[in-house]
Amino acid sequence: MRNYSKYSPIPTEDLPAQFAGIFHMLALTFTPANDRTIITTIDGRNLELICDGGDTATEHRKKIPVVAAGYQKAIWELREGHLRYCPSQQRLWRRDPDTSDHEGERLILNSWHPVKTIEDEYHIGANARSSERNSLYSATILREAKRSQWFDQVERGVRCDPCVWVRREGRIVCLQDEPDIAVTQTFSPAGMGNQALRDAKRILEWLTVDEKSCANLCRMFATPWLEPFKQLSYVLSGHGGDGKTLIARQALLGVLGVGKVFPGFSVQGYCTGGGYTLGRESMNDEMDGKAFAIDDEACAVTEDMLPLLRALSTGSQVNARVTGGRYRVMTPSATLLILTNMRFADSGENSDVRRFIKVEFHQSKGRSYDEYHAIEGFCHRHPAAFFVLSCRLWERSDEPEIVNLSPARTISDEMYWLISEIASNEEQYGVPVASRNDYRKEFHTAVPQSLMDVLGLENSKTKALPGSQCRVVRVANQNRFDVYRKAALDNETEPADTWWQTALSKPNRDSLRSLDDVGDCHDLAGIVEAALAGQVGFAPCEGKARKTGGPVDGKVSLSWKRLNPSDESHVDSTFVTDKMSRYAVVPLGDCFVIDCDKPSEADGPDGWQCLQALTGDYGTDMLPATLVTKTPHGVHLYYRMPTGMDVSLLKNAVHEQNLPIDLRVSNKGYVLGPGSVIDGKRYELVDLPSGVVPEASEAIMRMLKDFGYTNEPKPEAPALSLDDVMAGRPAASNSQGTPDMTPVPEGQRNSTLHAWAYGRYKNHPENEHQIHDDLLRRGRDSGLADAELEQIWKSIKRSLD
Repeated sequence: MRNYSKYSPIPTEDLPAQFAGIFHMLALTFTPANDRTIITTIDGRNLELICDGGDTATEHRKKIPVVAAGYQKAIWELREGHLRYCPSQQRLWRRDPDTSDHEGERLILNSWHPVKTIEDEYHIGANARSSERNSLYSATILREAKRSQWFDQVERGVRCDPCVWVRREGRIVCLQDEPDIAVTQTFSPAGMGNQALRDAKRILEWLTVDEKSCANLCRMFATPWLEPFKQLSYVLSGHGGDGKTLIARQALLGVLGVGKVFPGFSVQGYCTGGGYTLGRESMNDEMDGKAFAIDDEACAVTEDMLPLLRALSTGSQVNARVTGGRYRVMTPSATLLILTNMRFADSGENSDVRRFIKVEFHQSKGRSYDEYHAIEGFCHRHPAAFFVLSCRLWERSDEPEIVNLSPARTISDEMYWLISEIASNEEQYGVPVASRNDYRKEFHTAVPQSLMDVLGLENSKTKALPGSQCRVVRVANQNRFDVYRKAALDNETEPADTWWQTALSKPNRDSLRSLDDVGDCHDLAGIVEAALAGQVGFAPCEGKARKTGGPVDGKVSLSWKRLNPSDESHVDSTFVTDKMSRYAVVPLGDCFVIDCDKPSEADGPDGWQCLQALTGDYGTDMLPATLVTKTPHGVHLYYRMPTGMDVSLLKNAVHEQNLPIDLRVSNKGYVLGPGSVIDGKRYELVDLPSGVVPEASEAIMRMLKDFGYTNEPKPEAPALSLDDVMAGRPAASNSQGTPDMTPVPEGQRNSTLHAWAYGRYKNHPENEHQIHDDLLRRGRDSGLADAELEQIWKSIKRSLD
């Protein structure tokens, strides 16, 4: 503790006469606090105030503090080191009290918060016009706190023990094991570690579109305490539901609290009105001393709004007041965050490029609420992770990245003309230019300088275009121009084909070629038995007339179940003789047969084409090569259930959701074996596995599940871990009687959405309009264009109507 025996305040004309006496005479007491002449201090002890009157025991109750208790408490805290001055912010900071529930004495914390005014901080007077307030005392306390030879000070920086990040000789350095340094922001090290930092980086990369936006978002967290001077504001741009508000509310407000974050800032409210408005001045008052000011639903920011935002960003002094209060001048300290799905004035001025730091968020299409909820959980478990990661970035560099926001919502006719003209000339003549004369002919005006700044263009001349030398605008900032070109021209691409159209492009059953010299029914039955490792039964096809007196259907087996009652009791291939012209194959054990049928509608794909479109090309890992029979109208493919999955999950099914595919499952059905002949048409063997038939792939099982060929109940949707989110593994959804509206991952969107909407419409045609609207909404969330979704809907309608 310092020796203040020789201390005396600076003798100015506005020095209160009693200040020095109060400073030296204040002392602690064991007498209980009474909130009048004895008050409780920040460390839980009692402080006796300097009072007038009450010299005798009978007059004790008449003692009155010589100045308001709040001023005396502030003077004592200045003396004891609990109230300090921060030179870089030119304001007082007060030590945070220990409010946690624990036994023993109150702890002295090394964390601090800014003081808006002495009067507000120490609750002096009921309002700004209270007679208890004396501005001479607050001015004197501030002036004395600046005297570093007598009083310790706070410096701008971040602490997360054991590390402290502060600025030394113009750059950020990390100091370790420095418990006595007081900095403007202190975080608890709870939940911190190298893995937490790696996860924090992965989250920021997942939320943003590229490395530059990721770096700027990371830099944002520690900006209020580590930027060299007040300058930076952040524009978080996106398309809604993409995590901007999640970051603002959970990673910032949820960690720092309303004491250091002002969440009620409004760009529109701040920038409208005249020179003096109560709304603007009230926001200035609320922002005073805060680390961040957030507008999480910002309007479109236009050029005329920028001057006021520039002033806030650079910390220009502004007026502040509240209703019923007096004007005061304050210096903005809050880092401004503008969260917007709207246009932000894209000024090309160097000062604005340096001042307004852009972050573009990744679109939420194809991402679910559960994924964002996992990030929210991370913020709760590791509250300091993003801030420490930001400190490390500031330690490496002070320079933010230059990001040009995607302007797809703001392309004007003039911009589109220039972009398309430059792209065309670059393709034809090799120079990225557009003729100024042609622009004038089109729009009857010269190219505005503001438009050139936005697109990154400059005036020039060229002889590359047809004719003589002409005046042109040329691309000067390629990065800026490329962002606008991508936004303007990439939207002209045609939507991708639906899986139904993809199926039509696949080889049909006629492309399959039969194997030679494979023998008769007896020989082929032995081949089937070997390929299925004995997990198969056989039966004759006796045939049966569909109706009395009608033709006999030779494919019908009347005894297949009686001859093959179980996996343990069944007939083998020796039952099939060379005299038989047809026979039934009964899959047993974990085996099943996919029966690809003829098209379910005119000009549609057959089952073999659909299977390839929904899983993958035959012979790949998606649709493994196996025992394949070419039938008169389709294809039979034999597979085993994947290890760990029960074959009972599959069901015998015919043309589920109008898909021209049947399923024949172990002990539940049969197919005609290769070599069988029906009405003069032979079932040909076209492929054999090298050993036993393979297990069905994940793609096959997913297709069977999506189209309703399984009995598997939908599981409860599990909570996603952070690893699930970063790996792009969405949780399963359980509709519980309501439509499953979760986004569908890329690679299975068309088939899943077709099957989902088809099943709903088939069972509930009265809900046609709602099902159509749900298909559009879920499809958009999954990243498909409306044109592609309408194609899916037309296919469904064509099948069922």
